[in-house]
Amino acid sequence: MSRIKISAALIARNESTNISDAIKSLSFADQIVVADTGSTDDTIEIARKLGAEVHSVKFEGFGKTKNKALDYCRGDWVLFIDADERVTPELAEKIIKAADNESSSAGFLINRLTYFLGKPVRHSGWYPDYILRFFKRESGRFSSNLVHEWVKVEGAVDKLEGLLLHYSYKNLDQYLDKLNEYSSLSAREMFEKGKKFNILDPVFRPVLIFLKMFVFKAGFLDGLNGFILAVLSSYHVFIKYVKLYHLRGSGDYS
Repeated sequence: MSRIKISAALIARNESTNISDAIKSLSFADQIVVADTGSTDDTIEIARKLGAEVHSVKFEGFGKTKNKALDYCRGDWVLFIDADERVTPELAEKIIKAADNESSSAGFLINRLTYFLGKPVRHSGWYPDYILRFFKRESGRFSSNLVHEWVKVEGAVDKLEGLLLHYSYKNLDQYLDKLNEYSSLSAREMFEKGKKFNILDPVFRPVLIFLKMFVFKAGFLDGLNGFILAVLSSYHVFIKYVKLYHLRGSGDYS
Protein backbone atom coordinates (compact mmCIF):
# COMPACT_ATOMS: atom_id res chain seq x y z
CA MET A 1 0.00 0.00 0.00
CA SER A 2 1.37 3.39 -0.98
CA ARG A 3 2.16 5.95 1.67
CA ILE A 4 -0.66 8.32 2.59
CA LYS A 5 0.72 11.79 3.11
CA ILE A 6 -2.45 13.85 3.69
CA SER A 7 -5.73 12.68 5.22
CA ALA A 8 -8.72 15.02 5.28
CA ALA A 9 -11.57 14.42 7.71
CA LEU A 10 -14.92 15.81 8.78
CA ILE A 11 -17.91 14.78 10.85
CA ALA A 12 -21.40 15.06 9.39
CA ARG A 13 -25.07 14.47 10.06
CA ASN A 14 -27.73 15.20 7.43
CA GLU A 15 -25.38 17.34 5.35
CA SER A 16 -26.63 16.34 1.89
CA THR A 17 -26.67 19.98 0.75
CA ASN A 18 -23.06 20.54 1.82
CA ILE A 19 -21.16 17.29 1.68
CA SER A 20 -20.51 17.22 -2.07
CA ASP A 21 -18.81 20.62 -2.25
CA ALA A 22 -16.88 19.94 0.95
CA ILE A 23 -15.44 16.68 -0.39
CA LYS A 24 -14.69 18.16 -3.80
CA SER A 25 -12.63 20.91 -2.14
CA LEU A 26 -10.56 18.13 -0.53
CA SER A 27 -9.66 16.42 -3.82
CA PHE A 28 -5.94 17.04 -3.19
CA ALA A 29 -5.96 14.75 -0.13
CA ASP A 30 -4.79 11.13 -0.36
CA GLN A 31 -7.57 9.97 1.97
CA ILE A 32 -10.92 11.55 2.83
CA VAL A 33 -12.69 10.38 5.99
CA VAL A 34 -16.32 11.19 6.79
CA ALA A 35 -17.47 10.29 10.30
CA ASP A 36 -21.26 10.17 10.04
CA THR A 37 -23.17 10.64 13.28
CA GLY A 38 -26.57 9.33 12.18
CA SER A 39 -27.64 10.85 8.88
CA THR A 40 -31.15 10.03 7.69
CA ASP A 41 -30.75 11.76 4.32
CA ASP A 42 -28.39 10.72 1.51
CA THR A 43 -25.21 12.18 3.04
CA ILE A 44 -23.56 8.76 3.27
CA GLU A 45 -24.41 7.80 -0.31
CA ILE A 46 -23.09 11.09 -1.70
CA ALA A 47 -19.87 10.85 0.29
CA ARG A 48 -19.16 7.28 -0.80
CA LYS A 49 -19.95 8.09 -4.42
CA LEU A 50 -17.29 10.82 -4.30
CA GLY A 51 -14.69 8.40 -2.97
CA ALA A 52 -14.73 9.20 0.74
CA GLU A 53 -14.40 6.57 3.45
CA VAL A 54 -17.54 6.73 5.55
CA HIS A 55 -17.62 5.48 9.14
CA SER A 56 -20.71 5.56 11.35
CA VAL A 57 -19.93 6.87 14.84
CA LYS A 58 -21.92 7.94 17.87
CA PHE A 59 -21.93 11.68 18.56
CA GLU A 60 -20.44 12.32 22.01
CA GLY A 61 -19.70 16.01 21.68
CA PHE A 62 -17.56 17.61 18.99
CA GLY A 63 -14.18 16.97 20.60
CA LYS A 64 -14.55 13.23 21.24
CA THR A 65 -16.34 12.67 17.94
CA LYS A 66 -13.58 14.38 15.94
CA ASN A 67 -11.04 12.20 17.72
CA LYS A 68 -13.01 9.17 16.52
CA ALA A 69 -12.68 10.47 12.97
CA LEU A 70 -8.98 11.09 13.57
CA ASP A 71 -8.55 7.44 14.54
CA TYR A 72 -9.56 6.44 11.00
CA CYS A 73 -6.97 8.73 9.38
CA ARG A 74 -3.79 7.10 8.12
CA GLY A 75 -1.93 10.07 6.67
CA ASP A 76 1.22 11.65 8.03
CA TRP A 77 -0.73 14.91 8.09
CA VAL A 78 -4.42 15.50 8.85
CA LEU A 79 -6.68 18.35 7.76
CA PHE A 80 -10.03 18.78 9.52
CA ILE A 81 -12.88 20.82 8.10
CA ASP A 82 -16.60 21.09 8.78
CA ALA A 83 -19.19 20.07 6.20
CA ASP A 84 -20.05 23.72 5.50
CA GLU A 85 -16.43 24.72 4.91
CA ARG A 86 -14.46 24.79 1.65
CA VAL A 87 -10.72 24.71 1.04
CA THR A 88 -9.72 27.32 -1.55
CA PRO A 89 -7.23 26.33 -4.31
CA GLU A 90 -4.60 28.66 -2.79
CA LEU A 91 -4.95 27.02 0.63
CA ALA A 92 -4.83 23.54 -0.93
CA GLU A 93 -1.56 24.47 -2.64
CA LYS A 94 -0.05 25.68 0.64
CA ILE A 95 -1.19 22.52 2.45
CA ILE A 96 0.43 20.28 -0.15
CA LYS A 97 3.62 22.31 -0.02
CA ALA A 98 3.80 22.14 3.77
CA ALA A 99 3.35 18.36 3.73
CA ASP A 100 5.92 17.89 0.95
CA ASN A 101 8.52 20.04 2.71
CA GLU A 102 8.50 17.80 5.79
CA SER A 103 7.98 20.90 7.91
CA SER A 104 9.43 21.05 11.40
CA SER A 105 6.10 22.49 12.58
CA ALA A 106 3.64 20.10 14.20
CA GLY A 107 0.60 22.09 13.16
CA PHE A 108 -0.61 25.03 11.11
CA LEU A 109 -3.15 27.75 11.76
CA ILE A 110 -5.54 28.45 8.89
CA ASN A 111 -7.44 31.69 8.40
CA ARG A 112 -11.20 31.17 8.13
CA LEU A 113 -13.63 33.59 6.50
CA THR A 114 -17.23 33.04 7.62
CA TYR A 115 -20.30 33.98 5.59
CA PHE A 116 -23.34 35.08 7.60
CA LEU A 117 -26.69 35.35 5.79
CA GLY A 118 -24.82 35.16 2.50
CA LYS A 119 -22.28 37.91 3.19
CA PRO A 120 -18.66 37.64 4.42
CA VAL A 121 -18.01 38.86 7.95
CA ARG A 122 -14.71 40.76 7.91
CA HIS A 123 -14.98 42.34 11.37
CA SER A 124 -17.01 41.64 14.54
CA GLY A 125 -14.17 39.57 15.98
CA TRP A 126 -14.84 36.88 13.37
CA TYR A 127 -12.06 37.80 10.98
CA PRO A 128 -9.21 37.16 10.80
CA ASP A 129 -10.01 33.84 12.46
CA TYR A 130 -6.92 31.63 12.70
CA ILE A 131 -7.72 28.08 13.76
CA LEU A 132 -5.49 25.01 14.02
CA ARG A 133 -6.85 22.55 11.47
CA PHE A 134 -3.78 21.03 9.76
CA PHE A 135 -1.39 18.99 11.88
CA LYS A 136 0.83 15.94 12.07
CA ARG A 137 -1.40 13.01 12.91
CA GLU A 138 0.87 11.60 15.61
CA SER A 139 1.31 15.00 17.26
CA GLY A 140 -2.26 16.21 17.68
CA ARG A 141 -5.59 15.36 19.31
CA PHE A 142 -8.77 17.31 19.88
CA SER A 143 -9.76 18.52 23.34
CA SER A 144 -12.69 16.63 24.84
CA ASN A 145 -14.98 19.69 24.88
CA LEU A 146 -18.59 19.07 23.93
CA VAL A 147 -18.48 22.25 21.81
CA HIS A 148 -15.82 24.81 20.85
CA GLU A 149 -13.19 22.07 20.81
CA TRP A 150 -9.63 22.76 19.76
CA VAL A 151 -6.57 20.83 18.57
CA LYS A 152 -3.73 20.27 21.00
CA VAL A 153 -0.41 19.55 19.33
CA GLU A 154 3.03 18.69 20.63
CA GLY A 155 5.45 20.92 18.79
CA ALA A 156 5.71 24.23 16.99
CA VAL A 157 2.72 25.86 15.29
CA ASP A 158 2.96 28.07 12.20
CA LYS A 159 0.50 29.78 9.82
CA LEU A 160 -0.54 28.91 6.27
CA GLU A 161 -1.59 31.43 3.65
CA GLY A 162 -4.93 31.01 1.91
CA LEU A 163 -8.49 30.94 3.17
CA LEU A 164 -10.86 28.34 4.53
CA LEU A 165 -14.33 29.51 3.50
CA HIS A 166 -17.11 28.89 6.02
CA TYR A 167 -20.56 28.98 4.41
CA SER A 168 -22.52 28.79 7.61
CA TYR A 169 -25.77 30.43 8.70
CA LYS A 170 -27.34 30.84 5.25
CA ASN A 171 -30.60 31.92 6.86
CA LEU A 172 -31.94 32.75 10.30
CA ASP A 173 -33.66 29.39 10.73
CA GLN A 174 -30.34 27.62 10.27
CA TYR A 175 -28.62 29.97 12.71
CA LEU A 176 -31.32 29.50 15.36
CA ASP A 177 -31.17 25.71 14.95
CA LYS A 178 -27.42 25.74 15.57
CA LEU A 179 -27.81 28.24 18.39
CA ASN A 180 -30.18 25.86 20.13
CA GLU A 181 -27.83 22.89 19.68
CA TYR A 182 -24.64 24.72 20.65
CA SER A 183 -26.15 26.54 23.64
CA SER A 184 -27.44 23.23 25.00
CA LEU A 185 -23.99 21.65 24.66
CA SER A 186 -22.32 24.67 26.26
CA ALA A 187 -24.77 24.67 29.16
CA ARG A 188 -24.28 20.95 29.74
CA GLU A 189 -20.51 21.37 29.65
CA MET A 190 -20.65 24.19 32.22
CA PHE A 191 -22.97 22.09 34.37
CA GLU A 192 -20.68 19.05 34.24
CA LYS A 193 -17.70 21.22 35.21
CA GLY A 194 -19.57 22.46 38.28
CA LYS A 195 -20.31 25.98 37.04
CA LYS A 196 -22.73 27.71 39.39
CA PHE A 197 -25.54 29.86 38.04
CA ASN A 198 -25.20 33.57 38.81
CA ILE A 199 -28.04 35.93 37.94
CA LEU A 200 -25.45 38.50 36.81
CA ASP A 201 -24.31 36.24 33.97
CA PRO A 202 -27.48 36.39 31.82
CA VAL A 203 -27.93 40.06 32.74
CA PHE A 204 -24.51 41.50 31.91
CA ARG A 205 -22.66 38.99 29.70
CA PRO A 206 -24.99 39.44 26.67
CA VAL A 207 -24.51 43.20 26.86
CA LEU A 208 -20.73 42.82 27.01
CA ILE A 209 -20.76 40.47 24.02
CA PHE A 210 -22.75 42.97 21.97
CA LEU A 211 -20.42 45.83 22.85
CA LYS A 212 -17.35 43.71 22.15
CA MET A 213 -18.54 42.57 18.72
CA PHE A 214 -20.33 45.64 17.41
CA VAL A 215 -18.22 48.40 18.94
CA PHE A 216 -14.78 47.24 20.02
CA LYS A 217 -14.37 44.67 17.21
CA ALA A 218 -15.83 47.11 14.65
CA GLY A 219 -18.88 45.02 13.80
CA PHE A 220 -20.57 48.23 12.67
CA LEU A 221 -18.32 48.05 9.59
CA ASP A 222 -20.16 44.87 8.63
CA GLY A 223 -23.32 46.95 8.33
CA LEU A 224 -26.75 45.60 9.20
CA ASN A 225 -25.35 42.06 9.17
CA GLY A 226 -22.86 43.08 11.82
CA PHE A 227 -25.64 44.46 14.01
CA ILE A 228 -27.80 41.34 13.55
CA LEU A 229 -24.83 39.10 14.32
CA ALA A 230 -23.99 41.00 17.51
CA VAL A 231 -27.61 40.85 18.71
CA LEU A 232 -27.92 37.13 17.97
CA SER A 233 -24.56 36.38 19.62
CA SER A 234 -25.79 38.22 22.72
CA TYR A 235 -28.96 36.17 22.65
CA HIS A 236 -26.86 33.01 22.35
CA VAL A 237 -25.01 33.89 25.55
CA PHE A 238 -28.28 34.72 27.33
CA ILE A 239 -29.86 31.39 26.34
CA LYS A 240 -26.74 29.46 27.35
CA TYR A 241 -26.95 30.74 30.92
CA VAL A 242 -30.72 30.31 31.08
CA LYS A 243 -30.20 26.67 30.11
CA LEU A 244 -27.55 26.33 32.81
CA TYR A 245 -30.12 27.64 35.29
CA HIS A 246 -32.63 25.11 33.97
CA LEU A 247 -30.10 22.29 34.36
CA ARG A 248 -29.56 23.32 37.96
CA GLY A 249 -33.26 22.60 38.38
CA SER A 250 -34.77 19.65 36.56
CA GLY A 251 -33.59 20.14 32.97
CA ASP A 252 -31.72 17.61 30.86
CA TYR A 253 -29.75 18.79 27.78
CA SER A 254 -28.24 15.41 27.01
